[in-house]
Amino acid sequence: MTVPVFFAFAIMHSSCKTTEPAEALVYVVDSLNNPVAGAKVVLRNDSVSSPTTGAKASVYQEDISDAAGQAFFIFELEAVLFVEVTKGALFERDYIRLEQSRQVDKTVVLK
Repeated sequence: MTVPVFFAFAIMHSSCKTTEPAEALVYVVDSLNNPVAGAKVVLRNDSVSSPTTGAKASVYQEDISDAAGQAFFIFELEAVLFVEVTKGALFERDYIRLEQSRQVDKTVVLK
């Protein structure tokens, strides 16, 4: 009798799994690895068009790094996005690959 109960529990357990958003934590540091506060951090993609519908999809979020040099972002879906960091005349561009239900950390050295 334990096999059917275990089987029913396994089915219920796997079907109740929820998907959490993809999170990104961007650390902005200078060339000496000191945190950079007040930098504008943008996560975005270039516009993508659907080959079947022609609909365009854009992703864009921005934040300002805090005293620890951190900017935090939440996205509903995983994606590969550009990371653009600006402070005054300084600018750096990189990319980040977001993963569903996980936090991905990225360090950007602003020079």
